[in-house]
Amino acid sequence: MWSPSLIISVVLTARLGFSQQLAFSGSSSDHFSSASIASTFPSKHHDGDISTTAETIVSALSSSSEHTITLHLLQRSKCIPLLAHIGNATFFAPTDQAWNDWADKHKSNTDEPENDDGRIVGQGWLGKGGLEEWMKEEEEVLQIRTMNTEYNEEYEKNFMDNQNWALRQHLLYHTLNYTLTPSDLSFNKTIFASGTTITSNISVETTLLFPLDKEPELPPTPEPGAPWLPKGGEGLLHGHGQRLRIAKIGSEQGGERGKIGLDWNGDGGADIWDGKGWEIQGNQTAKEEEQAEKKHNEHQKSLDGLKWTRNGVVVGIEGVLDMPPSIEEIIRTHPSLQYLSHLLTFNALPSPLPDSFATSPHLTIFAPSNDAITSAFDDIEKGYLEGPFGEEGVGRILAGGVVLGIGKDNVGWTDTFSRKNVEASSGLGLQLVSDQPGHLSVNGTEAEAVDIFASNGVIHIVPNLLLPENFTLLNSAEKVLLSLNATRFVSLLRSANLSEAYIGPSRGDRENDGWTILAPTDEVMDMMDKWGSAWGAPVPEMWSDYEPEHVKEMEVPVALTQYLKKPTQDPSAIAGLLQYHILPGRLLPSDIKDGMLLGTELRTSALKGNRQRLRVDVSERLQNDPINWEAIGEGEIRFGGTTVLGKPVKTGNSIIYLLSSLLSPPDDVLQTAVSDLQLSTFIAAVYAAELNKAVKRTPATTYFMPRNRAFNQLGLTMKYLLLPEGKDELRKVIKYHAVNETIYLPEVETGKKVYKTLEGGSILLDRTKGMNGSISLRSPVQWEGHDSGDPDSNLPSNGELRSAKIWHSDALTNTGVIHTIDSVILPSDVKITIAKLIRGSKQSTMGELMIKAGLSWILEGREPTSDEITTAKSHGILPKHNIEEDDNNGDSSKGDESPGKDIEDLALPSYTVLVPTDKAFSRLNITHYLNHKESLVNLLKLHIIPSTSSTRPTSSSSSNTKKAIEPPKDGQPLSIDDDLIYSTLLSDDKKKFGDLAFRATGDNSFIVGIKGARGNAINSGNSARIGQSGRASVRWKTHYFVSDLEKKRSNGNKDKDVDEDDSNVLLWKDGMTLGGGVMMIDNVLIPYQPSWFSRWGWLVITLSAIGIITLIAAITMGWWFMTRGKNEEAEYEPLEGEEEE
Repeated sequence: MWSPSLIISVVLTARLGFSQQLAFSGSSSDHFSSASIASTFPSKHHDGDISTTAETIVSALSSSSEHTITLHLLQRSKCIPLLAHIGNATFFAPTDQAWNDWADKHKSNTDEPENDDGRIVGQGWLGKGGLEEWMKEEEEVLQIRTMNTEYNEEYEKNFMDNQNWALRQHLLYHTLNYTLTPSDLSFNKTIFASGTTITSNISVETTLLFPLDKEPELPPTPEPGAPWLPKGGEGLLHGHGQRLRIAKIGSEQGGERGKIGLDWNGDGGADIWDGKGWEIQGNQTAKEEEQAEKKHNEHQKSLDGLKWTRNGVVVGIEGVLDMPPSIEEIIRTHPSLQYLSHLLTFNALPSPLPDSFATSPHLTIFAPSNDAITSAFDDIEKGYLEGPFGEEGVGRILAGGVVLGIGKDNVGWTDTFSRKNVEASSGLGLQLVSDQPGHLSVNGTEAEAVDIFASNGVIHIVPNLLLPENFTLLNSAEKVLLSLNATRFVSLLRSANLSEAYIGPSRGDRENDGWTILAPTDEVMDMMDKWGSAWGAPVPEMWSDYEPEHVKEMEVPVALTQYLKKPTQDPSAIAGLLQYHILPGRLLPSDIKDGMLLGTELRTSALKGNRQRLRVDVSERLQNDPINWEAIGEGEIRFGGTTVLGKPVKTGNSIIYLLSSLLSPPDDVLQTAVSDLQLSTFIAAVYAAELNKAVKRTPATTYFMPRNRAFNQLGLTMKYLLLPEGKDELRKVIKYHAVNETIYLPEVETGKKVYKTLEGGSILLDRTKGMNGSISLRSPVQWEGHDSGDPDSNLPSNGELRSAKIWHSDALTNTGVIHTIDSVILPSDVKITIAKLIRGSKQSTMGELMIKAGLSWILEGREPTSDEITTAKSHGILPKHNIEEDDNNGDSSKGDESPGKDIEDLALPSYTVLVPTDKAFSRLNITHYLNHKESLVNLLKLHIIPSTSSTRPTSSSSSNTKKAIEPPKDGQPLSIDDDLIYSTLLSDDKKKFGDLAFRATGDNSFIVGIKGARGNAINSGNSARIGQSGRASVRWKTHYFVSDLEKKRSNGNKDKDVDEDDSNVLLWKDGMTLGGGVMMIDNVLIPYQPSWFSRWGWLVITLSAIGIITLIAAITMGWWFMTRGKNEEAEYEPLEGEEEE
């Protein structure tokens, strides 16, 4: 049923149609007015003529039983006055069934998004109430909404006005401002293009819809003129009405009745209505109408759905025409643009694209198809485009196909030009050629889809990307990283303001720059986050702790204060972490060698501004085939112990390696050393010496750290150094193993080089020739006040002929590097005496007894005083020939020289003291020895082994041959081997039991005993088991060595090798160092005194044996003589009765 207001509007409009026809300028000059149409076409009466039977478009609609909904919508949107005032118009009127079908398809539901006010709105204007709501009066709808919603009447009225505007826009798309003639709809129209006559099946018409992105604001007072008329120049098409395609009647696309609103390829559209529903004209009966219908030919039947009026024509259609969506919506929904839609986010388009594909006006888009993009880029480039930062690249590849305006901001529909040169938003020139409808060539490439109408322009789909020459998508390392899914790494570089310096686009002034970038992927970073690390690796402690204001709060080495005055500006923690992942220069796999220490971009004051190093490990296969780096497998290259994932990726002058984890810059010295269990003793020594702060923070330092076994080999020396009284010497030992510069072994040249240590002394580093030449360290030959005095002797100043070998090299720290060595190198100015070694053993009895016996000079490793010399003579410690020389010297002047000679003889030898434990002495009657000094001295002399030219160890198997002696093992004062014999201070020509013999037990230990002593029990005092030992410092007597060497040279022996061998003989006296040392034993050796039986027993036994043998022989002889005489007397007796002759 029609509402009263609709009936009144129709009547008024019909009356106005006679008195006033407002012509609206048409866009095509070949269309006709309604008056001409009325006189041209015959009326559909019984006489066969076609004429206009309705006064206006509105009255024609009112005469149809199938267009009730259309009239209601025109009334609600206030478009009836518009149609009444248009002089020439074409209105495409959907039938009621078409509206209902369309409403069912587009009816809103609760799943649709809300508008800005939180209201759910359906397709454009339909609303949740559907068409039923639009069939009611506006006042009634307003009242219902106000009652059923939380919004007030004013809000609901404004909301309904917005819906009315949207509906009006939709109805204007169904309206042309000119009248279509039957020839416009028939398949007989020709278009001349480029001199060729072409029959067109589809025509393009211009509607009254001037698309807008939002409803314009109404003026405060109504403007004069016809209401609701669109104004030229408005809209998103630069003053052009939206376009509409019509498939002509009888054409392949239009079919029998024709179609309205086809898409770009001629599909879709709404069929023209069959006209069944117009009211019977005049007084015609149904029979008369049927007869008239028979007179119509087939072509006339196809026009039954059209009705011409005085102000235009009504074209009934069996579908609702949907307004073209925005370019953004087309890209989102078109099947050929799915990949482009996947790449774009549309929220904020990148430069140089327009601000929006939805609201930016008069755009012409040459959009690349799916294949156009996917075929142009490899997987890495597509990975960048698809990543979160890839829109920049999408903008660059799409900008060559975006034209902001053809000519004077016109839209690039192909029928508006035949040939045209335009400029894209990227600056790329485009040559457009359209010589026939539906065809377009762009820079010589034929478009796949042409003239896809949009609310703010037009889209043409092209099969190729429109790019300038030499276009590079990934024109920076940053973009390559993004394409490799290292976006978090890029974000960190941006946050640290490092992206422009290292991964930004290459500039002309940096053409020669290049970087090697080590980047973890997002998966790696996410995994590290999962395990509780924000950055995936611990942030190192930087040199910033050592600012000048903190100097007073901690002990700082003197050599370090110079670096605190003007410290190098350190990067932030995160910047330093990232710079550790960047290496200068592009390092291909063929440039990398196993074990290289590569300099990174991380520079800190802890390294005095030098580059922090990074170790690289290369698999054996890659070393043998470095050229074929394209075939690199996972794990074949490792940076800092972190695996490289797959082959590297080149980008410009740089190269990128993807890592399996985030690299961690080196820790401080102590943390690095703690990770190696072989260095635990050195770490304990550092803390015992209270050097931990200095060790951690002394910049640019190389530490040569002895492993635990090396400290164990020091034996009693190490035990003494760990005592409180040995703290100073311990500090010197530790500092002596620290060189005040960074020494990376791959960079050490062949030969010898002396380095200055933090202790103040020097150390000699020696590298032999060859690719794998060994590297060793030792004390230098010359050390002021502590060397042999002969630079040609090649003797180390600390007396250790065996150099320390590098066991493990180049453990990187934040202040330098650590090298592990196999022995401890004692500085020459550290004096380790026998007394200190005894204190290290924590045994006191032996030392106290030696002091009581006047042997303090042996304990203290010094030259004896005059009184001590006299005591030594009385004890028989001096060699016999020296004593005789002193006794025969009666001249007072010569007597003054004798002490000097004695001092030389006493000071030159070293002494090795066998120190029994206090427990061993507890088993001895000490009081007896304290009361008998000679016994005490003899006891002590038996435990002291001197090293003199006349004292040599010999083999027990032969007294005439000398067994070759190897140098003592590290930390030992004596060379010990099975069956070796050493003389003691108790040994002389008169005493046969002063020598000591050593014998191996089979369990890597030795027993020492008095040579020739009887008895096997250890508790007898004849033997003892050897325990720990310690070596004392060397005592150089330069005048002795120089004089001896000069004698050699004066004899004409100038061979350097012989001189060095002679020096070694002088140093290694009988397999012991000049400094001597201490060997712990578990029993006291008591001077052996053989019994009378031991002395004469063999003679007694021999004589007794002889006597016994003689007695036995005499008895035997006597018996024999006796028995023989008897036998002779009884020679032969005659038998009884025998007669004598």
